Amino acid sequence: MDATYKDFLNGGEIVYNGKPELLQVFSGNKRVKLKWYIVSDPKITSAKIYWNNPAHIEGEPVIPGQRPAGRDSVVLAIQRGSGTDSVQTFIDRLKEGIYTFSVFMYDDKGHSSVKSEVIGDVYGDNYQASITNRPLDMPQLNILNGKSDLYIPWYGVAQQAVRIDLIYTNTAGQVKTVQKKKIPNPADARRGMIWLDRDTLFNFKDAPGAKVRYRTAYLPEETAIDTFFTAYTDIGYKYYVPPTPPSKDENLALKKKVTTSSGTGTTLTDGDRTNATVWQPSSSERADLNVWFYVDLGSAVDFNTVQTYFIKDPGKITYYEVLYTEAATIATDTKWKRAYIKFGAPETEDIFVSTNADNTALVNLKGRFIKINIGLRDEATNINVSEIEVYKKDKL
Repeated sequence: MDATYKDFLNGGEIVYNGKPELLQVFSGNKRVKLKWYIVSDPKITSAKIYWNNPAHIEGEPVIPGQRPAGRDSVVLAIQRGSGTDSVQTFIDRLKEGIYTFSVFMYDDKGHSSVKSEVIGDVYGDNYQASITNRPLDMPQLNILNGKSDLYIPWYGVAQQAVRIDLIYTNTAGQVKTVQKKKIPNPADARRGMIWLDRDTLFNFKDAPGAKVRYRTAYLPEETAIDTFFTAYTDIGYKYYVPPTPPSKDENLALKKKVTTSSGTGTTLTDGDRTNATVWQPSSSERADLNVWFYVDLGSAVDFNTVQTYFIKDPGKITYYEVLYTEAATIATDTKWKRAYIKFGAPETEDIFVSTNADNTALVNLKGRFIKINIGLRDEATNINVSEIEVYKKDKL
């Protein structure tokens, strides 16, 4: 009866301990973190981790003609608890490269488990040299109407960027550090996280030589344990100059009927762009963080410019969009077309101009109703809009 297996026992019985379960590697800056679980074996007292040695270990001497002296294994003592235990350990002083990590677990008699293996990246100087600060256009300082807010228009940023740190001095003389990160898409959170194309530094101190310092933070992998930073860059600014509004007699919306999500909209087309007459959405309708109004031009007409005056707290607006329709009436199932959407705070006097792809010529749109749809930062947001103007211009 023993014939089927006795030949395999010539060297004695072989004992295997439970192996590391769910072995994971988390990349870092010249290091990694390894994590695994001990599910059921109470006899485990230590683990040994091996890795391939594709590169020299930082800080250890290289002997010509010999293999680098760098470590390629480490022993880890383990103290078991009751039930499932997790084990975490760091391996540092690694040079950039791709590594294979093999983990064995042992009991106090030296019996080994079978191997668990995982592959991971180690990042370092080469990755650091590859990252760049997020590009931007010249910031503009708005010091109108008692404000001193610095608008920062951004360009695109690499996918691995996770944060932007900005340092500036405010009007109270305090050095402020502000962090900017991705936010849920204001138009539809299901579309994922996005970067705003403009940020605002409130109460910026305007002084000779005043600057903003900023840097960009990167994670090479979503689960990486170390963040890489670009060097700080100093940037200046220019003063915001409101565009000269078109003459009032061209305004297609002047004195036209306005419908709002709450309150009265008569002030929105009265021709007064100041804060003397304003529309303020009621607090009862702000819980869903959305307010709106639309103007009836009386008939479907060509237009290419919409100018909206956000004269109170535009910084509390998360996005706004210009919609239009040729429909004769507005109903719950009206299909609107989007002419424009702007994420982040609008300018106090924000102008949308319909142009071709290279911004060299006007492109006319056609609509009877022009709607401004506004997203709010929170329920307490108390914005004021003084005017909406609609134009058909002949040239840029």
